[in-house]
Amino acid sequence: MSILKKVFFLSLFLFFLAGLFWGVYNLSFKNSSGKSSPSKDDKSAPLQGGAPVSEPGEASEKTDKGKIMVISEEAVIAPSLSSLGDSLIYYGKNSGQANKIDFFGGHKEVIATQKFSNLENALWSADKTKTILKIKNGDKYSFKYFDFATNSIKDIKDNVDEVVWQTNANRIFYKYYDPATGAKTLNISDPDGSNWKKLADISYRKVSIAQIATTGMISFWNSEDSYSPTTLDSISVTGGERKSIFNGSFGADYLWDKTGERALISRADTKGGSKMQLGVINYNGGEYRNLDVPTFVSKCVWSKDGHTVYYALPGAIPDDAILPNDYKEGKFNTTDTFWKVDVRTGEKTRAVEVKDITSRYDASDLFFDQAESLLFFINRVDEKLYRIAL
Repeated sequence: MSILKKVFFLSLFLFFLAGLFWGVYNLSFKNSSGKSSPSKDDKSAPLQGGAPVSEPGEASEKTDKGKIMVISEEAVIAPSLSSLGDSLIYYGKNSGQANKIDFFGGHKEVIATQKFSNLENALWSADKTKTILKIKNGDKYSFKYFDFATNSIKDIKDNVDEVVWQTNANRIFYKYYDPATGAKTLNISDPDGSNWKKLADISYRKVSIAQIATTGMISFWNSEDSYSPTTLDSISVTGGERKSIFNGSFGADYLWDKTGERALISRADTKGGSKMQLGVINYNGGEYRNLDVPTFVSKCVWSKDGHTVYYALPGAIPDDAILPNDYKEGKFNTTDTFWKVDVRTGEKTRAVEVKDITSRYDASDLFFDQAESLLFFINRVDEKLYRIAL
């Protein structure tokens, strides 16, 4: 073999050894350091927490808008979590149309083409496949039943003043006024008004109705009026004996927790008063505890732990306001801060620091996402949907 060939094969062998050494070294380095960092151009590569890398203008831009951010571009009615809990559903106040959006306010989708004029309120069934719609007709209201699956609309019978869904059932509770006799009754029926049954006689015109969670009981009371004492009663959803729970407070409103063991009560400090008090009672109306929080039940939401309440604390209330009447009638907007309270101890903590509140909020209709990491509310100042990152 010539010298030239020997040099060639020796060089080839040394090159092979160098390549083998480099490969082993590189493999050992990667194994000791973990996975390599995601490429800047790889949009599917996960960041900490599992969020995808986003290009400018996508969701990452929206998350930089602070602790409180607006979700909807339009005024909304009856916002709620979707059936899967991964998005939000609501009716547009001006459009009267049902929509769905994500938690960042993107990917808006119309979920029903029907538009309802003069829509005042909407009540979603537990599975979010149906709604009871409250329509304003001058100084009166009518109710319609809408089924998303069949795309059908049915009128609920006349002379109905208030309607709520039975929890986890396709039935409704409603207050009926008989114009012939003047009788006012609390009833249960199918959504179209069939298979109805009277549960109780009531003496007042305006009523609030709420099923007590995890029980077969329905509670009802005369709606908040600072000049009238409020009577909170309950009765079985199948009828029977009526039970008095809590009486004597002026302008009272109630909010049951998710276990049915406690209820919040907001009430005027005196008849025709200008201050509100928030308290808590047990299932039987006993063990009243003043939480020393001057807010409305409409600005509160129970956490699923059964003892924590998140609430908006109202400011800028006129000194001569009659509460809760003037606030319910929309005579003023409040300037809210956001807190939480442990109803067992009365301990209060800010949910949002003052520095993070950069706009005016008058919060109502509070609700959580499934993980209770996001708190949603309607801002009565512009009637849009907002969220707080907790």
